[in-house]
Amino acid sequence: MFQQDDLVVYASYGVCAVADNDARTAAGGPDRAYYVLTPINARLGTVYVPTDREELIRPVINREEALHIVEHYDEIAPDDFADTNARTVEAHFKGMLRRCDCLTAVRVAKTMGLRIADQERRKHLPSSLYTRLFDQAARQAGSELAAALGISAEEVRGMMTGDTPAKR
Repeated sequence: MFQQDDLVVYASYGVCAVADNDARTAAGGPDRAYYVLTPINARLGTVYVPTDREELIRPVINREEALHIVEHYDEIAPDDFADTNARTVEAHFKGMLRRCDCLTAVRVAKTMGLRIADQERRKHLPSSLYTRLFDQAARQAGSELAAALGISAEEVRGMMTGDTPAKR
């Protein structure tokens, strides 16, 4: 059971703080307990997750795991999914992001970043699909890495691009 103030990851909401681990709601009745999650990205509102569905929540990765991802960013291979149909591409990468795994989100962000750069190199406007997927993946991975390392998402981006030292 997660405790109050634990940092957890929940689906597309990303990193959340556990505000309560035994809340009761009128909708769930007095016999059903809920986790009350407050997303770190405050504009997303409050989330209620039944405690009997705890598998939908996982703890934020630890500092060592986060440092490993950041330090080995250059070695993370982009996804090689090659279909060009926009719906198929979107379904594939959104499916990856639904895994709610930090390393997978980094891989999606890296893949989309490379595809956007390739389009720009060919003097094309970046695909709005690639841009949306990049933003979602970067936000998901960046918020978890930042929480695990105790730094801002901007500092995480700097660490991955070599703008700041990877060890703190």
